[in-house]
Amino acid sequence: MKYGNRAPWKRFFYSPASIGVALIVCVLIVRGAWNIHAKALLAQDRLDQAKTELADLQRQKASLSASIEHLSTPSGMEAELREKYHAVKEGESVAVIIDPSADKNATSGQSTTTPPISWWGSVLRMIGL
Repeated sequence: MKYGNRAPWKRFFYSPASIGVALIVCVLIVRGAWNIHAKALLAQDRLDQAKTELADLQRQKASLSASIEHLSTPSGMEAELREKYHAVKEGESVAVIIDPSADKNATSGQSTTTPPISWWGSVLRMIGL
């Protein structure tokens, strides 16, 4: 065996230039794989957001279809008109019930709470002014 003489292909592969090129190629491959991994994570996040939005839209669709079904009946239309516009039928009347204790405070003009006194007002009160 000859120790000092290597095969030409071994000299080429073990040369510093070929090792440097191999390292650069490896770095580029790893960088590309990392970028693809980052894009895959971003795509997964967007997919999760889209699924959540789809579920929200499906719930909203179900709610709206139930409202449409309710409003398509005459009793549903009447109930919605009464609630939204405070409408009454002919011959009906509205009764307003007033709390007597609230009425006394409103007519006398006095409130049950006194306004807070500022620190300057309390000093003047102590002096006697």
